[in-house]
Order: sequence, then C-alpha cells, then structure tokens
Amino acid sequence: MILQWCAGVVVASWLSPRTWAGVYSEPHVHVWAATLLGGLISFLPVFLASTCAGTKLTRHVIAISQMLTSALLIHLSGGRIETHFHVFGSLAVLACYRDWRVLVSATVVVSADHFVRGVFYPQTVFGVLSASPWRVCEHAAWVVFENAFLTVAINQSVGEMKAIARQRAELEGSHDGLVESGERYQAIFGEMVDAVVVTDDFGIVEQFNPAAEKMFGYAADEAIGQNVSMLMPSQYREEHDGYMQRYRRTGIRHILGEGREAVGKRKNGSTFPIHLTLSEVLLKSSSAGVERKRLFIGIVRDLSTVKEIAELKQAKADLIIAKEAAEAASRSKSEFLANMSHEIRTPMTAILGFTDILSQTATKLEDVDAISTIQKNGKHLISLINDILDLSKIEAGKLETECIICSPVKIVEEVTSLMRVRATAKGLPLNVRYDGLLPETICSDPTRLRQVLTNVLGNAIKFTESGSVDIVTRLLNEPGMKPQLEFDIIDTGIGITPENIQKLFRPFTQADSSMTRTFGGSGLGLAICKRLVEGLGGDISVSSEIGTGSTFSLRIATGSLADVQLMEAPIERPSISNCDDVQVTSEASPSLRGIRVLLAEDGFDNQRLIGFVLRKAGAEVAVTENGQIAYDLAMDATTDNQPYGIILMDMQMPVMNGYETTAKLREAGYTGPIVALTAHAMAEERQKCLDAGCNDYITKPIEQKKLIALVKEVALEAASV
Repeated sequence: MILQWCAGVVVASWLSPRTWAGVYSEPHVHVWAATLLGGLISFLPVFLASTCAGTKLTRHVIAISQMLTSALLIHLSGGRIETHFHVFGSLAVLACYRDWRVLVSATVVVSADHFVRGVFYPQTVFGVLSASPWRVCEHAAWVVFENAFLTVAINQSVGEMKAIARQRAELEGSHDGLVESGERYQAIFGEMVDAVVVTDDFGIVEQFNPAAEKMFGYAADEAIGQNVSMLMPSQYREEHDGYMQRYRRTGIRHILGEGREAVGKRKNGSTFPIHLTLSEVLLKSSSAGVERKRLFIGIVRDLSTVKEIAELKQAKADLIIAKEAAEAASRSKSEFLANMSHEIRTPMTAILGFTDILSQTATKLEDVDAISTIQKNGKHLISLINDILDLSKIEAGKLETECIICSPVKIVEEVTSLMRVRATAKGLPLNVRYDGLLPETICSDPTRLRQVLTNVLGNAIKFTESGSVDIVTRLLNEPGMKPQLEFDIIDTGIGITPENIQKLFRPFTQADSSMTRTFGGSGLGLAICKRLVEGLGGDISVSSEIGTGSTFSLRIATGSLADVQLMEAPIERPSISNCDDVQVTSEASPSLRGIRVLLAEDGFDNQRLIGFVLRKAGAEVAVTENGQIAYDLAMDATTDNQPYGIILMDMQMPVMNGYETTAKLREAGYTGPIVALTAHAMAEERQKCLDAGCNDYITKPIEQKKLIALVKEVALEAASV
C-alpha cells in the first residue's frame, strides 16, 4: 500500500500539468489528491496489518483500500483504459487470501465507484464527457465475471490445500509412528535379557544387542559385519555353514522355529552351553520385482546362568522347607513340653499337697523325714520342669523380659532372705555388701533378676562346704558408658578349672560329670542365667581357683538414671548362721468362712486335695468334674440369688474345657470372679486364661497358703464391688 501511494504521487506529479494564474503557477489538484487521499486510503490498512495481521477485519479493510486506490489511480490518469487493469490485478492479488468474502467487499466498492462516477463524472472513469449507461454495466460485468472466476479458483485451491494438509498430516503421523515404532523396537531390542543376533541370508551379523555383547564379550561394532560362526566353537562352524547353503538351495528347514541346545564361544575363547531359537523374517521390498530381503533372528540364552538360577531357586526352596520343618519341630517341641508339664504338674499337685497335709500331723521322726524327702524331690522336679520350659522358650526366641521400675536393694534383700535358710542349714554365713552409692530404682525385669540371683547364690551355697558366701552390689557409671549394676557372688567353695569354665554356660552340661552324682542338678541353671542376663542388657562372667573358691559377676543394664536419686549403701545385715535362737513365725492362714466356692476339676485326687484345703480354711465347696456341669451350677446359683463367691476353673476338662466354660459364662452375663487352675506354666498360658475371661491364674502344683490367700483376695474384692 505504501509503495502504491508513493507511485501515485509520482505519476500525478509527472502527468498532471501545473496550473497558471497570470505569471504564477502551482501544483495541479491531482497531485494534492494523490498525496492526501492516497495517504488517507493507505494509513488504515497499514495500521491494521501491523497490529491485527491476519484477522478478517484487516483483510476486508485491505480489500476496500485496494479498490479505492484503483479508483484514485483511474481518476488521476483521466480514465485511461490501461489503468482499469489495476482493478483486475488487485482482485487477483486479493484472491491470494482464498476467501471469496474478501472479493465480495472489493466488488461492491469498485462497482459502486464505477456506477456513481460513470453516471455523474464519466470523464474521470472513461475519459469522455458522456457515456452510455450500458458502459457502466459493462465495466461492472467484467469485475463480476473475474470475481466469479476467482471464486471458483479459490474454492478449488482451498479443497486442494485441505487435501494436501490431510496428506501432510497423514505423512507426519506415519513418520511419527515409524519413529515411535523404531524407538520401541530399539528399546525392546536393547533391554532384552536374552541375547539377540540378527544375520542376513549369508550369516553376516547385522544387529547385535547389548545382552549379546555381555554374553559373548564382543562389542556390537566388532560383531556387526562378521560371520555369525565366530560365535561358535570351530568344530561346529562347518556344520553351520553347510546348513545355511542347503537351506538357500532347497528351502528345507531343520532348526528354524524350534529351540535347541548348542554351544557358544566367547571372545576370550571360553565355551558355554546355550539355548538357541532361530526364526526367519522376510522384509517387504519397496520396489516391484525386487526379491525380498531375508533375515535370520537368533535368540540365545545362557544355560549356565539359567542352571545357576535354577539351583539357587531350588536351594532357596529347600531352605524354606527346612525352615518350615524346623519351625514345625520347634512348635511340636513346645507343645510337647507344655503337655508334659501339664501331665507332670497335675499329679504333683496331689503329691505335694497331701504330703503338706501329712506334714502337719506327722509326729514320728521317720514319717517326718519321709515326707520331707518327698517334698524336697517333688520341688526339685518342678524346678527342673521350669528350667526346661525356660530353655525351650529361650531357644525359640519367645522368652521376653520386661522393663519395670524396681528397687535393686529390695530385690537383693528378698533373694538373700530366701537363700539364708539354705546357708544356715549348711552353717555358712551369707554376707551382703553394698559398694558405694546405688540407684534408688532401676528399669529392669525384677522376676528374671531374682531368678538369676537365686540360681547363682544357690550354686554358691551348694558347692561351698566351709567358709562363707558373699554378694556385693555396686553401680558402674563410667563417663561415655551406659550405667550398669554389677553383682559379685563370691564363695569359698571347691572352685572350677579353666577348662571346665568353658562348659559352664552350655545347656545340660556341668563342669564335671561327677558333680551330678555328688551335688545333683541338671546343668540348665547357668545356661538359662546367661541368656536371661543378656536379655537384661548385660553379661555374666566367672573367675575361679581350685580349692579357693569362685566369683560370678553379673552385670545388667539399669536404664536411664537421669531422674533417679543415688542413695547411700544400706547397713550390712549380719549373717544368722551362728544364731541358735532363731524363731520362725508364720502367719495364720486367712479364714475363708462364709465364702462359697465352686471347684471345677476333673482329677479325683485334686478334687479331694483342693476341697480339703478350702473346707479346712472354712469355705463352703461344691465340686464338679466338667465344664458343662460347672456352667449349669453357676447359672442356677445366680438365678436362685445365691451366687458362688468364686469359681476355681480347671482349664483342661472333658465335655467342656475351662476356656469354653469361662467364655460361655461371660457371654451369658456372669460377672462373678473366676480363677484359672492350670498345669501349663508357659507365660502365654496366663494371658490365654485372662483373654478367656478369668480374673486370675494359679499354676499347679498348688501351694496351700497361696491358694487360700488368692481365693480370699479375689472373693472379697468381687464382693466389695
């Protein structure tokens, strides 16, 4: 538009004469028209083209401005016929927009211009003073004719362009698909675990994937272009080449499409077993009449690796089976020990219970001695059972320790108070010493700590015939170390040789086999103590000298002592071994008068024993031999408003066992106290009884005082609610 404007100004200045007034002259009015009108016509389309290029408004404004420029050019030329071709050329240029609506705008403007000026100012259009109206129509007809021709051409070109665009889109889509397919193929080819070797019709390697590189040791660049026989031992190459020649000549397949075992050769010359699957691919030819290219694809798997993996899997499976068998054996052993514990504890309840009753009435020295022997050996048997159960739980990894706030001084006092009876019986002083400040409380398992101290002190007393037994307690609280309590148990006994010290902490082993005959014992105690002390976060060690004595040192973790007060050592208690006037007092057994007890126990001897003990203490006892009858009696008594004060429930009974009976009573709304009687001493048994609905738990063999105290405590507690 700018160029047309400039050209119009130049043409107007060249063609238009100057106007004269006397001796003065000035530019012709056409020059001013070309300059001003041409500038106005060109300004708007140029502005829109620079700010809103490509919009419909811009295209229509350009079309109108172009037609106005043509009209101005015709006017400036005085209607010369040559300048009319500017209209037709402009329409042809506007057709490049390929929008027939733009041509309509241009046609309306040029037709209106020709009609108005052709009627009123024919000289500016046709160069004559007057013109026929038909001439105006003729000019308009030529414009319309050209527009019709251009419209048809536009529609055809638009269709062709759309077709070209579709073809291009299809080509681009096909290209993208080919690229994606190629990338997918390369990804699969590169990531395959098996080696892939692609050869042509003559056995020349064309492709060699990374797995093949790893398997054969050749880089892809080294293998590609070489004969595939390089991957075979020399004795197989001639056979391979002969097969390829026969196949090309006859087309008879022998191994194509079938897997077979063969031998591969690595770059370093080593051979290995492989599994080879060979297939044939015919590629499509891009030219007619050209024979299609044949490729052979070999998929190779290293059988040595496969066999190793299979062996590893089999070993893993065997290990799992062995582990399951070991766990099953461990469970069977635990169940066996639990059952044996039950079978032994049940009769021991009657044995120890009735001997206890007999001891209260026996007067003859021989009877008292016999009863004492029965009690001592019965308690030893129960202790042995407890040790075996503890060891079983330790080996199964089921022995757990607790962390309870407790007083170490109190635990030492309780243990020494119990063990002084044994020491006194042998005439040995049992001395207790505290070395330095001690924590008022520690976080440990008081039950297990008592068990360890009792066992080690018991051994010290057992193996000491003269001298003394000492227990020394001290706090080890060195900077940078976790605090520990150390217990030294010192005796003046027979001592232990260095060789035998190595055997001390093995299960079922004693330092000297002759000790079993002399001192008794199973050899389990110290093995259990070692595991327990380790469970308490410490260790146990021993130093000894034959004929002088031994020192067992136990260390256990105390837990954090940040907020624990350290106290002065208590006054050492004197030994009572030399006191001849020791008075032993016992509290009178608590009275069970007024308490109604329902005893559910299937063992006749235990029925007699427990019933006798409870009745002697003043209780009213009803006895039944199975859970179903116990359930009926308990519910009937509750219905009659005469409920039992407590039910003693044996957990192993016929018809309905104690677990089922207790659960059924609780489901029926029975709220009275139920105490479990069981010969199972496992810790998990107590929780099992509580989960069934029992209020408390007592193990067989039953201690009379403990039973009476428990019955009174539970019954009175329930009555006060």
